[in-house]
This record gives sequence, structure tokens and C-alpha cells, in this order.
Amino acid sequence: MMLSTASKADLSLLAHVEASQHYPWTDNQLASCFDSGYRVRLLWQDDEVVGFSICQRVLDESTLFNLCVLPQCRGLGYGKVLMADLIEDAKAASDSVIFLEVRASNQTAIGLYLKSGFSEVGRRKGYYRCHDGREDAVVMALSLS
Repeated sequence: MMLSTASKADLSLLAHVEASQHYPWTDNQLASCFDSGYRVRLLWQDDEVVGFSICQRVLDESTLFNLCVLPQCRGLGYGKVLMADLIEDAKAASDSVIFLEVRASNQTAIGLYLKSGFSEVGRRKGYYRCHDGREDAVVMALSLS
């Protein structure tokens, strides 16, 4: 297993993993995450990208925008590796907090975030599209100070 920092040249690798989501980001949305302040990390296993994370740093805060693992690789600890990498990077940059938003129905991700030390700090009503309309986003934070 290996982590690397992605560049725009890796967009097709991100899009391949992201395509497994119910509501995947578009190529344009993914490409916009290579602007200043963003950090895009790839997780490799046996020369294949199996997951990625996208975060943005503003002043002393990081926000996780996307963490995605291929369906056949879920439950194998890859999400935990990506989260540990994000937290380590935020601490090294002297960030005070990491924020994220997650679908209220995504109990697997919420479990990962809780195990990583995050706690719920709010909700955004009807934030995400879903099969029967809209669903809430759970806003979570991890204090690093």
C-alpha cells in the first residue's frame, strides 16, 4: 500500500474511483480540486488506485471534501489509512480543526469518522440529492488543538 499526491494528470484515476458513487462528482468538479489550497491524495495497492481523499486548507482549518474507496476494497481499512494521512498532514500544518460533511445515511463513513475522533457539530437539512428527494448532511469536526 502506498500514498501519493495527485496532479491533474491523475484525473482519470480519480474519476474511475469516483464513478462507483451513487452521485459521483463530475470531471470538472474533480479537476477544480487542483487549485491552490487543495490536497489530493491517491491510495495505491498493487499498482492500482483503490481510493483517494480531497481536502482544502484555509488558514488553520482543513475541510475534507471527498474520501472514496473502490467498492471491492471497502471494509479493508483503506478509508482508515486515508483518514490517518489527512489527520497527520493537518497536524503537521498546525491546523486547529478538520471539518467534513457526510450523508446522514452513510453510516459506514460516519463510523469511520467517529473512530477517527470526529464528532457531530451540526446538520444541513436537505443538503444532498438522493433517490427519494433530499437528505441531510451531518457536519463533523475534529479539534486538533
